[in-house]
Amino acid sequence: MLLSPLLSLLSGTTTVQIAPPAEERVENTPPLAATATTSSIAIATTTPKKTVTPAPKKQAAPISAPTSTTPAPTLPALDPTVLNTQTRASLVNILCLTDTSVVHPISASGVFVDSRGVILTNAHVGQFFLLADYPAPGSVNCLVRTGSPAQAMYHATLLYLPPAWINDNASQLVAQEAKGTGENDYAFLIVTSAVGSNPLPASFPSISMTSNEPTLGDSAFLAAYPAGFLDGQTIEKSLYIASAYAAVDQLFTFGSARDIDLISVGGTIVSQGGSSGGAVVRTTDGQLEGIISTDTTADTTAARDLRAITLAHINRSLATFGKGGIVQLLSQNLVQEAAEFQSKTAPAEKAALVSVLEHH
Repeated sequence: MLLSPLLSLLSGTTTVQIAPPAEERVENTPPLAATATTSSIAIATTTPKKTVTPAPKKQAAPISAPTSTTPAPTLPALDPTVLNTQTRASLVNILCLTDTSVVHPISASGVFVDSRGVILTNAHVGQFFLLADYPAPGSVNCLVRTGSPAQAMYHATLLYLPPAWINDNASQLVAQEAKGTGENDYAFLIVTSAVGSNPLPASFPSISMTSNEPTLGDSAFLAAYPAGFLDGQTIEKSLYIASAYAAVDQLFTFGSARDIDLISVGGTIVSQGGSSGGAVVRTTDGQLEGIISTDTTADTTAARDLRAITLAHINRSLATFGKGGIVQLLSQNLVQEAAEFQSKTAPAEKAALVSVLEHH
């Protein structure tokens, strides 16, 4: 049985309600349900947009039967305080504000994965960096924020976003409730300057990555900037990190059954809009093994099935697209690599997005 190809990205227009902020909350208990939701969240909108449903070429097929109950996470090998501190230090909020009704503002998450200022997030978040000058220069302003509450710290640009993701998902930019499979849903950003007159740090608090395949029952630590129950003003002024322990309770593939491309981590406080690009960290060694991408829809966070694409999937995808893999991508001259992407790849990707906006 194939997994439903359209999982919620929550990157279209949405209605949100105010709820008490999750200030520095950590859920220490495993999720009680096997369904979840999350991604970037629209924080302001003027007019509703049509729902557009894409037809992905591939669907993610389960390669492990779902358990009748969510497996209890194993005890973390790392001290929980150390794990929590290290993960949160590498976490960022990506806030894209607009001065136009054509493109809606969003709030999402990301993770520093290189001390030179490289951020890993979702493609459905990174696409907004392509629209910085649409419909006029400076119309979309994306800021990288850190801390809890989130504070604007850096400007960034795209280092790489897969053209294949744009080809398959550009139509979702105008969807009332964006959908997707999670396949190729990743983007690398690189910090270019600091907000204001502050100098850039000598190094950024990055997290180490693993491309090893997750296994069923693995204990994971989730961290993100969820904003699904917050209004726009609260997101801008008082957005806090939330984190939770969970267990890998399903494995999925977009191709070969030998490849684990997508994992389910059940429902937790992190299962909200705004958590897209958030960290899924292996508790045994504190290494990043996935980023939050999609979830199923439900009325409560505990009833949603949160899903993450694996670093192994991103590594394979980069190799397929001629980038060699994560290590090879990050071993290049990053400034030169970003400039090459902006000159050779970004124009066509932007054109595809603009075409969707202008024909909507």
